[in-house]
Amino acid sequence: MRWIPPRPPWTDLALAALLGVSAVLERLTSTEVPLTVMELAAAAVIVAPIAWRRIWPLGVIAVVLLAVAATSASTHSFESGYAFFTMIVACYSVAVHARPRDAAVGAAMVATFVLVGFAVDPGRGGAGDFLFVGVLFGGAWVLGHLIRGRGEEARLLRAQAAELERRRAEDAQRAVQAERARIARELHDVIAHSLSVMVVQTGVVRRRLRHDRPQDSELLEEVEETGRGAIGELRRLLGILRAHGEELSLAPQPGLDRLAPLLEQMRETGLTVGMTVEGEPVPLSAGMDLAAYRIVQEALTNTLRHAGRGARADVAIRWNGTAVELEVQDDGAGAAPPGQGAGHGLVGMRERAVLYDGTLDAGPREGGGYRVRAVLPLSGSVT
Repeated sequence: MRWIPPRPPWTDLALAALLGVSAVLERLTSTEVPLTVMELAAAAVIVAPIAWRRIWPLGVIAVVLLAVAATSASTHSFESGYAFFTMIVACYSVAVHARPRDAAVGAAMVATFVLVGFAVDPGRGGAGDFLFVGVLFGGAWVLGHLIRGRGEEARLLRAQAAELERRRAEDAQRAVQAERARIARELHDVIAHSLSVMVVQTGVVRRRLRHDRPQDSELLEEVEETGRGAIGELRRLLGILRAHGEELSLAPQPGLDRLAPLLEQMRETGLTVGMTVEGEPVPLSAGMDLAAYRIVQEALTNTLRHAGRGARADVAIRWNGTAVELEVQDDGAGAAPPGQGAGHGLVGMRERAVLYDGTLDAGPREGGGYRVRAVLPLSGSVT
């Protein structure tokens, strides 16, 4: 397979072309060195490698120095301005784009070239010459080294920012999964409680029909056995979701009718809480009732955590016939303890709202404080 050299950036191609034009103009305006084919060839050999200065920085500076040294005797390239500026560009490029070891080798190559050049030219080599060349070449190399360092710092900061963003996304995803698992456990508790109630009620009816309608009693016995089997399967399924040692609860989960004890508990912690109910309440399914309760509970917990004791929170439950609206807002006037993070409370509230095709909005209030508003459509509740 034939090797194809990498294509240089167009900016470096333009820089090499600009140096080539400067070489032609220098020779056209010179009265001492005429423009010849040899001069043009030497200029092309010297400036063309600059196009690959980012790709092979050490190789480019080596080729440029060798080209200047090889053509100096016949074309006076060592004394030409375009060759001098080309070497400065190559020196800067090796400091910026080469590895640190290669950059040091490039600096040594330039120093050797200058020392040898002054040694073979009896008219040069004074203190002024060394100072002039040292400032230009040394300044170019130091500038490139500093820019390289800044570039590496910028790349490191970008990599760190990307890593932090990746970890933040992973943490958020884990929080979502954890909240979904917690919601699933609670909903399974709701289902288990409902099944246990159905089994008990079916058993009561079966015993009442045992003598008068034995056939119906046998059918209900099958329903009762199926329900018991479903509870057993549900227990095994919950074993996957539950933490070690956590037991299945068959007790009913709280709903909006249990908000009064929750608010009283919050008042005992130092949070002033008020509640208003607007509209005519309608029965909710056990799952949606639990979701509504948990949203209010988490919003009040966030108020206590971030606004602190001494703040005031207002809970509003609004029934409009098509949805139930839950709103919790605080004045932010409490003394929150320092160092409290944002946590993942909003994740759980949002997951519960979305589960029943609802929405949740949260954010700062005008004038201070925070507001959480959830809307759960009643079409998602099967009573």
